[in-house]
Amino acid sequence: MQLIEAVKKDEAEGVVKESLEAIESDLGFVPNGMAVAANSPASLKMMFSMDEALAQGELNFTQREMIALAVSQANNCRYCLSAHSEFCSMATELESTDIIRARLCEADDPKDQAMLDLAVAIVEKRGELPEQQLESARKSGLSDSIVIEIISNVISAMYGNYINHVAKTDIDWPLCRMDL
Repeated sequence: MQLIEAVKKDEAEGVVKESLEAIESDLGFVPNGMAVAANSPASLKMMFSMDEALAQGELNFTQREMIALAVSQANNCRYCLSAHSEFCSMATELESTDIIRARLCEADDPKDQAMLDLAVAIVEKRGELPEQQLESARKSGLSDSIVIEIISNVISAMYGNYINHVAKTDIDWPLCRMDL
């Protein structure tokens, strides 16, 4: 049972209503995860602002989605795994096997592998990485700029994970299996 109600677009007002209408225009519906975040206009704005800022970074959409998948798997967030798997199916070149591999923290490209390894390590070690982990990332071609951007993408994914964990958000995406 969902513990925090999703804001209904037709009952929302002001900037929240505008935001939910924009989401519906883009996706064809308002996902429950975003509608739950809409309980706080500031939090919904933060969600959009993070996505907009990160879209202007060095990591491309596919890489950002790979991080979201790996982080959501590490955090056991079924809602976000279902949502991001669908985003990947709709808007990236990732095939279903690539989506599963990203969830398992696996990539063909060495830089993408280093990116996923770093992202999952940040989650698992709560940011307290051993120095050799950062050095390994650098040896794999990740600049300090990319490292900071990976951290930002981890935080963005965890933000959604935690909202949906606390709210026990009803999943309104094609359901992902947790076991791989």
